[in-house]
Amino acid sequence: MSLRVERVDATNWLEIAELTVAKHQVNFIESNALSILESQYISGWYPVGLYSDDMLVGFAMYGCREVDSIWIDRFMIDLKYQGQGFGQKFLVYLMEHIRESFKVKKIILSVTPENLKARKFYEDNGFFNTDEVDPKGELIFMYDCMEV
Repeated sequence: MSLRVERVDATNWLEIAELTVAKHQVNFIESNALSILESQYISGWYPVGLYSDDMLVGFAMYGCREVDSIWIDRFMIDLKYQGQGFGQKFLVYLMEHIRESFKVKKIILSVTPENLKARKFYEDNGFFNTDEVDPKGELIFMYDCMEV
């Protein structure tokens, strides 16, 4: 299995916008279409498709780079590929891609407090709760790249 990220562009945006999550997950993440639109009007965001070989299995958006940190603002695996290990594999792959591309010391993301499964997922992958809350009421988690 070969993993890769591919920037959203004219050839793949519609397929990426149509990816879905389970009904109980819908309130935990903005739509891919909205994220793609945001990236067109707010500079500094990088929307990417997550591919395993030639299969599109998910979507992520990262950016809002600060001096030594960058945000993963969206991360999702399509419903039909959930439960197959793609989330963990792609999170590790994406974090490495970000670290190589931006030379940051911290990767930051936020999680809806009610999304206990996502909180555990990120904690299991080295993120920790900073005890800070973003303007939307989401918990801010951080990964310290210097600890690796």
